Amino acid sequence: MHRRETRRPPLLVRLAAQFVARVYLRRPEMAEVIAIRYRSLRAFVLGLGNELSYRLGLRRAAGLISANLELTNYCNLHCSFCPTGNDLMKRPRGFMDETTFRRALEGAGPLEFVLLFQWGESLLHPHVEALAKAARGRRARTLITTNGTLLDDRRVNALLDAGLDRVTVSIDGDAATHEAVRGVPLARCEEGLDRLLRARDARGASTAVDVSMVVSPETEEAAGAFAARYEGRADRVQQIPLLTQGSRRTRCREPWRGGLVVLQDGRVTVCCVDHDGDLAVGDIATDRLRDLWNGKAMQAFRRRHVTGDLPPICAQCTEYPTDAAAPRFSVRDEASPDAPHLELPNQGRRIRRRDEARRESPSR
Repeated sequence: MHRRETRRPPLLVRLAAQFVARVYLRRPEMAEVIAIRYRSLRAFVLGLGNELSYRLGLRRAAGLISANLELTNYCNLHCSFCPTGNDLMKRPRGFMDETTFRRALEGAGPLEFVLLFQWGESLLHPHVEALAKAARGRRARTLITTNGTLLDDRRVNALLDAGLDRVTVSIDGDAATHEAVRGVPLARCEEGLDRLLRARDARGASTAVDVSMVVSPETEEAAGAFAARYEGRADRVQQIPLLTQGSRRTRCREPWRGGLVVLQDGRVTVCCVDHDGDLAVGDIATDRLRDLWNGKAMQAFRRRHVTGDLPPICAQCTEYPTDAAAPRFSVRDEASPDAPHLELPNQGRRIRRRDEARRESPSR
């Protein structure tokens, strides 16, 4: 129990997050997420500044807090809701090279945390440990999300050796729904999760281990059992709604929130929803993240949200309305429960497997 307490944000951060979530946002379920994201005084101050900029509709925002670095957009699974696995992603597949990774970090200035994930399975990257260490070397907290199927002894030890702050394992409901959505038995994922937890505890490492579920029409009924199954087993249990197509009428916080996304080819986009990079505002080959944050493209993008002239991706971006998970990007009455993510042509049946995505240990 003592080791778990050391993985939690400081008490003052948790209290401040409770206040913001309950009093300001009126969404108490967001308190833990806020405490994780804004763990330091600097992050909290920048977060408040970014929120003020959002509220005032300013084109500039206080500061860059985090970056999502997409190590790869290859994946070894074919989840029905994910554009990486259901053939809806049109951009080429590849791996972020070390030069791009380091240029992204060096051009960002001080970051509070780096998420080593966007679309794809990050553990497929042959140098994930070295890249995670490079991020920590710049004093950024490091997080990673994985489907759990590749958490063998070698990769578990690599993640712990890299000193990752948080590992999130994606699981979708119960055994039946997980296999229906992801195409692999839940037991395979849980073996990796338990292996990571055992190794972490044996070392006394401070790495937090979370489980996360996407609430969709297929998994919604399993949401209650999911929470009960992993509560106390993982450090945090998270449920997020499926992205859907609807009709957005409100501007999004994302352009002001404090993060940018670097795709594996080096292009920089505004939001994690933009899986093909259509909203790109720059490229790591020529631009620095800290310059892009309030650059001309970002200012123009924020202006479009303020005036209501939303890009098509934003205008259609909503989330599955469910009592099991609160929306992150939209408001509930904007979503259509009958519109799966990007109107999936393959929804409800097994996705055709590609030879290139079967590889569990690809070469560069």
